[in-house]
Amino acid sequence: MIADESPGTENDSPLRFRIGVIAVGDEILEGRTQERHGRSIARLLTPLGFEICWHMTVADAPGALSAVLRSPPTEVSTIIVSGGLGPTEDDRSRQEIAAAAGVPLEHDEHSWQQIQHYLEQRGVTPSQSNRRQAYRPRGAEMLVNDRGTAPGLKLELPTGVTLFALPGVPAEFDAMFAQHLLPWANSLPGLKQQGQILEFIGIPEAKLDDWIVSQIGAPDQHHICVRGISQIEVRLPVGVSLEDAATQRFGARFLGVGGIGVEGHLVTDATASGQSITMAESCTGGMIAARVTDVPGSSAVFSGAWVCYSNRSKHRELGVDPALIELHGAVSQEVVEALAEGALARSGADLALSVSGLAGPAGGTEKKPVGTVWMGLATSEATRSHCYRWTGDRQRIREMATNVALHLLLTAVRGQEIYGWNESRS
Repeated sequence: MIADESPGTENDSPLRFRIGVIAVGDEILEGRTQERHGRSIARLLTPLGFEICWHMTVADAPGALSAVLRSPPTEVSTIIVSGGLGPTEDDRSRQEIAAAAGVPLEHDEHSWQQIQHYLEQRGVTPSQSNRRQAYRPRGAEMLVNDRGTAPGLKLELPTGVTLFALPGVPAEFDAMFAQHLLPWANSLPGLKQQGQILEFIGIPEAKLDDWIVSQIGAPDQHHICVRGISQIEVRLPVGVSLEDAATQRFGARFLGVGGIGVEGHLVTDATASGQSITMAESCTGGMIAARVTDVPGSSAVFSGAWVCYSNRSKHRELGVDPALIELHGAVSQEVVEALAEGALARSGADLALSVSGLAGPAGGTEKKPVGTVWMGLATSEATRSHCYRWTGDRQRIREMATNVALHLLLTAVRGQEIYGWNESRS
């Protein structure tokens, strides 16, 4: 057999869809602001076939960004920069990009007119500092920003890398990414199809990896991602589906496909089945409700919930008998069942979940150590509850409780068995 030695096309190049991501800002490096754009970029571009090769944060200091642009960690076809396009002296991304490209900055009158119009429409007088935002590296395309005063930039660097620079302000970044980068990404020929994404909860990563290999017959054809505490995603090769096999093997611990998370599946399945949900949270302080309402369309199944942190609020908001709390404690079977039943009665929902626990670092006892969490689940037919014992710091215990609570609601919505729970009380 004679190998085909004909040159590949541009679309065949593995480099074509390789992305590097740079966040600019001392506030990120110092922990004062959490960088979030890298996750958004990956979430939007990975399904189109792009590979995010590296992601880094650089300082506002002169030379920091240009050094990375001249010598990136690995070869990529595109670099996306966020931040450093504001009107102040420390917003230096324009200068840094121009330095990396070896070109001067030049004033763009059209952009300056747009900036002035944007500010005047809001009753603000443009300043000379705003004028800085109308400068661009020679040869760069200015990207319109309808949400602020910082235009974006698109430029081809001397290395052949396509560079996009967008403002770091989340509302501006998200809008400009949708307006400018997604159309560009979708216009590229040769986009690769993404393989199926399986989602699991409560299964050890090594055990899951062994099962996947046994199903597809190769150890290097899938990718495992630990999405959060106890949650795992598996991306399969294109053309391979294990949805039915995963359902049969793992039951309720298999969440489904699509990479939408346990809360996404909960909202989707509850909407499809016409069921409504509510919750009464103590130790999680609203974290469960926040995850549900992060999902677009959640209002179809979720109208509200209660954060009853103090014992007084448990009685005032949901009618829990103070004598019950005095006798058994707030972290108990009796109290979480009363909370769930109170939430069910007041909300009119089909399912009500409650949670009360000791997240620490203090408050634990020999009988109820830190990490003790009771959960209740009430319907019109029955009330059930269960006690969990977890280890870790306060944040880990609260995150674990949130993930388990969402999974319990999903399991109940699907009518699946909740293994290990006590007998229901009708």
